[in-house]
Amino acid sequence: MNSSALLENQIRFDLPPDKNFLVWLSHDVDRVHKTFFHALYYAVKDRKAGHITSFFSQDDPYWNFKSIMALEDRYNVKSTFFFLNESMNASIFHPYSFILAKGRYAITDPAIQARIRELDGNGWEIGVHGSYRSFSDKALLEKEKSELEKIIGHPVKGIRQHYLNMNIPETWEIHQELGFQYDASFGLTKDISWRDDIYYPFRPFNNTFTVFPMTIMDSALFKKYKDTETIWQKCLEIIDKAQKKKTLLSLLWHQRVFNEHDFPGYTEIYERLIKECKRRDAQFCIGENIHQYISKE
Repeated sequence: MNSSALLENQIRFDLPPDKNFLVWLSHDVDRVHKTFFHALYYAVKDRKAGHITSFFSQDDPYWNFKSIMALEDRYNVKSTFFFLNESMNASIFHPYSFILAKGRYAITDPAIQARIRELDGNGWEIGVHGSYRSFSDKALLEKEKSELEKIIGHPVKGIRQHYLNMNIPETWEIHQELGFQYDASFGLTKDISWRDDIYYPFRPFNNTFTVFPMTIMDSALFKKYKDTETIWQKCLEIIDKAQKKKTLLSLLWHQRVFNEHDFPGYTEIYERLIKECKRRDAQFCIGENIHQYISKE
């Protein structure tokens, strides 16, 4: 399935008269506790010793659910949290597996389940963050979806694959067969913008299963652009385009980055994005509501 085919399946939707574009806030929950392994990994990767010092000086620097909820409550917006259920074990034959396996959390942990239920019960959306191999393993993904649904007591509507892993269209076929209403894995990992200039949600199979293109991911934004002013100007360019095209602006901020010591400036930019989009009369929606909204067209 090539880009031209996806372009043909885009959904151009009418907005309410008082709204200029849609905004979707989301958070991938990759890990909830900081281990020394990850402190060392990010210190080397980002060349910042602060990742190590915060491991010793802060209590659970990645456990930021309450602060995210409080921030979003201040602006009367809600977001989608995609929870990961990684099962890969570390192997010397696959060095990258150590990053995936070390420090992973258990979806069965009572503290994790309590937080998931709290978010779900207060209007935040819960989605599946497909584990590293699940994009091509239907049985594995079905297990992850089922386990998350048991926690919240109702069907999960959306999914985003870890590292945006995908085989197109096979991964979407798996997602559709498992009953997901939408996928949020279509995006860029090294820059910000709409992948392949596909600006609108699209239906790859010409039915109700919908793909929401991702626009700005925190790690790509802060890795490519270094100073705060440049970062903000790039964000404004994206907002300008979303408003001009009257489309969906999808933002991904991992929950661990709401920690100023390890990730300086991330929370500030996230909050400025919300304020600016509010100022421009954007309509904020969670993924499930976006799907319902455009399905009425």
